[in-house]
Amino acid sequence: MGGLLAGGLIGGLMGHGMGGGGGGFLMSIIQLALLGGIIWFVVGLFRRKAANGEGSAAIQRPQFGNGFREPTAPPQFVPASPAMPEFSITDSDKAAFERLLNEVQDAFGHEDYGRLRESTTPEMMSYLAEELSQNATRGVRNDVTATRLIDAEISEAWTEGPSDYATIAMRFESIDVMRDRNTR
Repeated sequence: MGGLLAGGLIGGLMGHGMGGGGGGFLMSIIQLALLGGIIWFVVGLFRRKAANGEGSAAIQRPQFGNGFREPTAPPQFVPASPAMPEFSITDSDKAAFERLLNEVQDAFGHEDYGRLRESTTPEMMSYLAEELSQNATRGVRNDVTATRLIDAEISEAWTEGPSDYATIAMRFESIDVMRDRNTR
């Protein structure tokens, strides 16, 4: 490897380096910079290994009578995360989820932006509107029928004032067909 690098440097100084003829001095500077960068990187690796104690004898810190080691840094303040409130999904909740899911799927299939706005958050409405717009541009319509909720689980829950909120992970099935707008 050293011979290859030395040959490249000598060839660069003579004008026959990486760039062919003509750029001898410039190419030798670039090659020297590359060689210096490689050396700097390798030396840095060895320094990090030495600082981490790799390749050398491990030094044991003295242990105190209580079995704990001496702290090496002051303890960091970590704010306690608020505990997730305990919520459970009842059968009436599942029925409400399924009703809302059917409303959204039906409104989406009929491209009813008004009903979608009533049933979704503004952020979700923007995603659905974008998808409907892309479908219209491609000349297709998404027909969704026979939607049925299979399972629902709380993935996140929180309380804001007197109201409880939850993000629900739902598994459902439906018949979802893309149809050409001209044949429907």
